[in-house]
Amino acid sequence: VSENGALPATIAIIDGRIKVGLTSEEMEKIVKKNHNEIMKISRRDLPYLVATGGSGGTTVAATMIIAHMLGIDIFATGGVGGVHRDGHVTLDISADLVELGRTPVTVVSSGIKSILDIPRTLEYLETQGVCVASYGIEDCTFPDFYTRNSGCKVPYNLNGPLEAANLIKALKELDLKSGILIGVPVPEQFAANKEMIEAAIEQATCEAKLQGIYGKQVTPYLLAAIAKITHGESLDANIALIKNNATVAAQISRELSRRSKSYTLRGESIPESVSSPLVIGASILDLSLTMVDEIPSVLDGATYCAKPTESAGGVGRNIAEGIFKLYGAANFISIVGDDQIGKSLLKMIPRPLRSSVMVDEECATSLCTLLFDKTGDCKIILGNMEIHQNITVEVIQRYEEQISSAPIIVIDSNLSFEAMACVLRLAQKHRRPVFFEPTDMRIAHKPFTLPKSLTQQIRIISPNIYELHTIVEAITGTPVQSKVNNSDTVETLLEKAKYLLALVRGHFDCIVLTLGQEGVLLSLNGDLAASGKPLFDVKTGSYLPMIESKQNVHALRFYKAPKVENIKNVSGAGDSFTSGYITALLRGFDMKSCVALGFLAAERALQSRAAVPFRYFSDDIEESVSLESVLRNLKETSL
Repeated sequence: VSENGALPATIAIIDGRIKVGLTSEEMEKIVKKNHNEIMKISRRDLPYLVATGGSGGTTVAATMIIAHMLGIDIFATGGVGGVHRDGHVTLDISADLVELGRTPVTVVSSGIKSILDIPRTLEYLETQGVCVASYGIEDCTFPDFYTRNSGCKVPYNLNGPLEAANLIKALKELDLKSGILIGVPVPEQFAANKEMIEAAIEQATCEAKLQGIYGKQVTPYLLAAIAKITHGESLDANIALIKNNATVAAQISRELSRRSKSYTLRGESIPESVSSPLVIGASILDLSLTMVDEIPSVLDGATYCAKPTESAGGVGRNIAEGIFKLYGAANFISIVGDDQIGKSLLKMIPRPLRSSVMVDEECATSLCTLLFDKTGDCKIILGNMEIHQNITVEVIQRYEEQISSAPIIVIDSNLSFEAMACVLRLAQKHRRPVFFEPTDMRIAHKPFTLPKSLTQQIRIISPNIYELHTIVEAITGTPVQSKVNNSDTVETLLEKAKYLLALVRGHFDCIVLTLGQEGVLLSLNGDLAASGKPLFDVKTGSYLPMIESKQNVHALRFYKAPKVENIKNVSGAGDSFTSGYITALLRGFDMKSCVALGFLAAERALQSRAAVPFRYFSDDIEESVSLESVLRNLKETSL
């Protein structure tokens, strides 16, 4: 699910509490409970389980109810319940069908379980007014769980995630109060033999009758019996189809999210034609070590205790993932090695960002070891970056179309000089602004050793004070006398920053100077930037300073960083700030709102174990409310 850009949230009830988004520990807790301690929970069982503190797994009906409570529009399952064989006599009809008729949630499944009466189930769903569609099957054949063909047709077929998302969006707009059932066939290579399955079902059904199995115990009994009769073939199909359904549901969810986003703060929607900023930079596996002992003043070769964490990193990768999660779209050009680290790292990159990530068969994947002291401050980074030199001019040229259509191009300093020059030339050719993330004080100078005719395409940079020092020396060609010390007060730090910014302010429209926990100082050049107004026209995707700005006005604005509680990780906060800032730029926000969204994204990163949070916000409403709160308290000081 997460690999396809969606948020996995397994639902269950544990000790009387409804849980959405189970942790691995909670899943293990459910699995380890005795059979008589857990229940199969449908609508009728929910109040009893909550009242008595019971535990169990939810049926499709109960899952729909809980999902709807939380605003979840879609979920994946194996197969839905239905009319049981002889159900027209016994009236044994699953509550799943009734729920589909009265709860506006979309269920992605491999149809109706093969053990049921599928034709009568489809008739019942029609009576309930449920929209039923096949997925990827042109003749509208509906699947039957273990096999791809139930012998029944449904009215509609959906050819991909976009069509499915549009259908769900229409259902919501019409406010019909009913759900959608999407039937995704089991992958062909895992489909069971239909005759074998039918024979197994007949045998298992007879055994169930002989043993007096009835009610909600019938389905789990039959599924287990069929798996035994087919020597596990039905179980293999079951596992394959649920994985496939989860993939399809995640892809639909992502498309639905992109089409549902509306940024109410400015009342503008994002045109599809300008919705994919491009990030070019490093993908790195970060091994972070946080010291338990004090770091010695002199390295003495002794062994010290530290807590390790492993996560996907790399400035370019972090920013690409951050923009993708905040803005809803991004393209990413990077490289990993054909080794175990590379395979692990690829899995950590959202699937939609992987298409332009190359795999190098000769070079090792970039690995960084970061050492943090007990307070969380990074003391040293050790890493191998050689592989990024293989993002060559030829590679960059291959993606000229992405460069030409991107509203903004973001590069980090891990690229080679030649690759940087190529990006800048193509950006110049297509009149696209470049946002430069300096990455590290030792390499922050790299693009500014290139001809000025190229570097003038870099319109925005986001250095820290040490990286700015390096950039100033590279641009001016002279050593800078004003040195920054860790003991500097905020006032002294701002004075030194003002001095440095004055030396290069004419080279950029905006310098986003990050000052750690103190805040952010914006250096804005040109009448448009200095006014604090939006730099992007969201209707056209145009970067306005390239069109209409005059370079005769300058402004400095300082924003004090909000206080953050419950800090768990500091390695990705700066990259998340950049992601939030760029996202706000592209939405057409003013400068203060851009900083506010940057601070908010950084806060979520600080409170996450990973460099980039699994999610920044649960939905657009939470984002809007949180952003308004930050804006109300954000102090802007002109210097």
